Amino acid sequence: MKVSGFCRIAWCFLRCAIAVAIVWCILVEVAEAFAGSLFGMELDGDCILIVSGSSMDECAAFARLYALPIAIAVSVLSAAFVGAVAMAAFSSRRVFMTVVGIISACICLRVVHVGSFRAWKPAYVAFDMLRSAHVYQSVGAAGRWTADRAAKVRNAPECATNYVFVIGESLTTMRLPFFGYGKNTAPKLSALGGSLAKIGPIRAPSPYTVTSLMKLLVADGGSAPVWFRLAGWRTCFVGAQDRWGRYCSVESAIFAACERKVYLGEVHNGARVYDGQLLPIAGEMMAENDGRPFALFMHMIGSHFQPEDRVPPGFADDDELDGYDRSVRYTDEVLARLIAMLPPRTELFFISDHGESVDSEGWRNFRSKALWSVPMFVYPAEAAPSSATSGDDFVAVWKDRAGQWR
Repeated sequence: MKVSGFCRIAWCFLRCAIAVAIVWCILVEVAEAFAGSLFGMELDGDCILIVSGSSMDECAAFARLYALPIAIAVSVLSAAFVGAVAMAAFSSRRVFMTVVGIISACICLRVVHVGSFRAWKPAYVAFDMLRSAHVYQSVGAAGRWTADRAAKVRNAPECATNYVFVIGESLTTMRLPFFGYGKNTAPKLSALGGSLAKIGPIRAPSPYTVTSLMKLLVADGGSAPVWFRLAGWRTCFVGAQDRWGRYCSVESAIFAACERKVYLGEVHNGARVYDGQLLPIAGEMMAENDGRPFALFMHMIGSHFQPEDRVPPGFADDDELDGYDRSVRYTDEVLARLIAMLPPRTELFFISDHGESVDSEGWRNFRSKALWSVPMFVYPAEAAPSSATSGDDFVAVWKDRAGQWR
């Protein structure tokens, strides 16, 4: 009797576990279809960041905007949940095992189609959430603008300085002329001479964008936009990336407190975006005047994966540069134009999230110096820190500018 009772309990738990797994698989596949059809991108465990880093108003606006697709998704998931519960609780063993067998066969076909079990989304999302949920939650909490924080906003000092913080993408010092590279990949920045501080090589915080963003822009339980907004600055963000999806949600959470946010990937609906398209929007944000100084945050696409695609057609075609060098030349062009747009009493700080392994050792080789060596640019030069050797020095700059230690 004891064995029989134990077997019944074990069988009950097994049925429930399988039912939960089925609902999870359907949930992730529906979410993937939702993100793919609406935003043209993948959606992984970063959805925790989207929820935790968004305000209730943003979530409500999103729900209103996509009411019909959300209703369809909820209906599918509700039917799946009811079916799984009914199957687990009321079906016979034979029916239950038949259904499980059919679903298992479909899963196997899906895994074979994807190419690996790890790439199969329900498994990867579960792994990703278990591995990083606490990090996602902390970043979401750090970037969220709350009523408690709004009640603590101070007035910025009179005639306060404006700030522009630019996060570059995949720019290594090893492809810049003022750090010893033989080709003139940065003629515009070089022409600025001593008015632009060119600091480096600095050790990148991480070889990955997501981790670098967290290390460069989150400190002391808050994000850089949160601290500047608390200090009385008007905060805004423009980026070449998307708002939603894998690798983008960390960014959305970090910059959630910005009063105005523009994601070009979302604006252009999946069309190719170039960094030069950031400049008109950045100009508008800097020109807005409500009596407060501004802190503008920018995230470029730079020389990211497939750098030849980050350059507009025809740009620097005659300079005998490879794809990566042309992308560096384009970054030089964009930064020089941005610096020329800066209004009076404005300081600009640029740092790349990581470098790129474009040397003979191959792409994303963790032993390559090109991956870990990044530059920092400061304009005007007198605003530069006395020394900088790592991303921590960039953090120290914005913490000081936000008035954390005054």
